[in-house]
Amino acid sequence: MKSLSAYIKRTIQCVALVAAASGISACDPILDNDYGDCTVRYHVSFCYDYNMLGVDAFSKQVESVTLYAFDADGVLRHQTGATCENILASGGCMEVPFNPEEYHLVTWCHNIGCQTTELPDMVCGKSTISELQCRIGGRTKKDDCTEVCRIGPIFHGEAVNPEPVNNDELNPTYLVPLVKNTNHVRIILNNLDEQPLLASDFDFSIVEENGLMNYDNSLLPDEQLTYVPFYTGQGNVGYETEDTRADDNTTTLNMAIAEMSIGRLMADRNPYLTVTNRQTGKLVFRIPLVQYLLIAKSENVSHMSDQEYLDREDTYSLTFFLDKNQSWISTSILINSWRVVLMDVDM
Repeated sequence: MKSLSAYIKRTIQCVALVAAASGISACDPILDNDYGDCTVRYHVSFCYDYNMLGVDAFSKQVESVTLYAFDADGVLRHQTGATCENILASGGCMEVPFNPEEYHLVTWCHNIGCQTTELPDMVCGKSTISELQCRIGGRTKKDDCTEVCRIGPIFHGEAVNPEPVNNDELNPTYLVPLVKNTNHVRIILNNLDEQPLLASDFDFSIVEENGLMNYDNSLLPDEQLTYVPFYTGQGNVGYETEDTRADDNTTTLNMAIAEMSIGRLMADRNPYLTVTNRQTGKLVFRIPLVQYLLIAKSENVSHMSDQEYLDREDTYSLTFFLDKNQSWISTSILINSWRVVLMDVDM
């Protein structure tokens, strides 16, 4: 007679074969086996490829992530944060103690220690999704204006009841794509009459009401912000023309430069870029910024909507040419190396 242990062993093997044939996982609780840890571990990954290159720049541009999970009623159930460094060290994913498929995920990303990104204190089981608003801080009052000098990069992400992006049932991974909400704007003034040009002779500003972002990345009503340069400088460069080449000389092009950062640009809004002469108070130019940026939207991105283009592009360089009176020669402008000829200028 065969031993009882052998009989039990054969019985377990038969059950396992039946389970496999009927689609029951080897980790099903009806089976008591030694196949290993069958705990499901959920992971969330983040991707920032919504840029002009279409390349994931999450590891290069993001430093800190805060992830929120809301239930079907919009109540916060989970909140967790991590640095990009720790996420990358963990294989590029953040492990979370919940099933992301059951939640509305929202994330805000920013630089570590950034004082210009303000997020509310949220309480699990109490706070609602409508309370999750990101505010641009670093505001200072000057005269009748609220100025913002420099803001760090801000990213938004959202995924509603996402499906896993891998096939590992024990380690499913869910993706939250990111959109960058901040832009770098460089303004270059070129003086064509070879006279020195000092950035300190000019005031630069961009005025917009885009300092409060909702959980879905839409803009909420906010006070008017005046973005001012975080850097100004000047320089010059020599160049040749047909006349100077004959004399073996060069012509000097003088430049004044201002660098600014600004929050999310929207295709249906109309912020203005203004430059004035600080010495005389004279207006050099005042242009609708978004309209001008969209004029320079090149043919190779014509398939993008205006909003997609503004969200993907995060760096703009605008070059203006001034005459001997330091007035803008308003017939052309260089935007991101594209020369735009202006036929009808509305100042």
